[in-house]
Amino acid sequence: MASSVHVERTYSEANGWESTYSYKGRYADILTASTSNAYVGNAARVSVRQEDGGYGVLDVTFSSYDNAIIDQPTVEPETDSWTFAPYEVQRNAYENPKYNALDLTVDPGHKMKIVESVDAFRNKVRAEMEARSVTPDSGNPPNGNPFNMEAYMLFKYGQTLSYVDSSGTTQTYSYSQDDEDLSEELARMLLSGKDTYNEDKYILRNTRIVPGNTLLKASTWRKGYQWTTNRLVDLILAQKTEVTKYSICGELLLDFAGTYWLKKAPTITELYNGKFEIASEFINMEAGELPTEFHPIYS
Repeated sequence: MASSVHVERTYSEANGWESTYSYKGRYADILTASTSNAYVGNAARVSVRQEDGGYGVLDVTFSSYDNAIIDQPTVEPETDSWTFAPYEVQRNAYENPKYNALDLTVDPGHKMKIVESVDAFRNKVRAEMEARSVTPDSGNPPNGNPFNMEAYMLFKYGQTLSYVDSSGTTQTYSYSQDDEDLSEELARMLLSGKDTYNEDKYILRNTRIVPGNTLLKASTWRKGYQWTTNRLVDLILAQKTEVTKYSICGELLLDFAGTYWLKKAPTITELYNGKFEIASEFINMEAGELPTEFHPIYS
């Protein structure tokens, strides 16, 4: 028969206190014990592993709660925690804040002109190489000419634009030397293949562990909205307050003022012992990072 090796007791927020009984014996006896109520009756988890020499080990885990049916539902979570976590996204090079200066009011498609000019240049190089218009030993670059921004753009630096502002007044604007320098920098970066970069962001996650008889449910209210920091702090403080929550609220109000938090769709995950994890996530966004047409502001 299988003989008991030892008992180990552990605690976690998700499962509470648990006791794991380990039995070791001949593998055939271990397999028989793994199907016997005398060993595994009312167990939360059972695992069997085979070892050398024809032996095996049976691990049986029991939860601290009883298996009686709970008649009274509850709205109190067993745990309710808020945590910060890193969140990395990959962005297009032209989305870097350094190039926000190229978001010209009088030329809203300016950055896209740069992107298209690089694509046009690449197409020209590809066409000439496919046509073999330049031999490899000619000493000339495949494109025939150094990269020239003005040859591929739909505008010229120093050119004056005329436009009518919101008041109906005609205004003028000339592309500046700064516009030219920054545009050429972006174009050469794209041309060299450096067209994306990684950006570190923060994600704020709320996790609730609830028993099987809970009345709590995942909140989809204002999902897809950009929550202001103040509204997110209100949500945190509306729940059962703890010292760590006050600390997080202070961090939010101090370091994330003026930013927004995109609420993602909540999730419900079944855990062991008949418990569930309800999780909601908020991703930090800079002002203007997401279009409000798709993700309205909740303030």
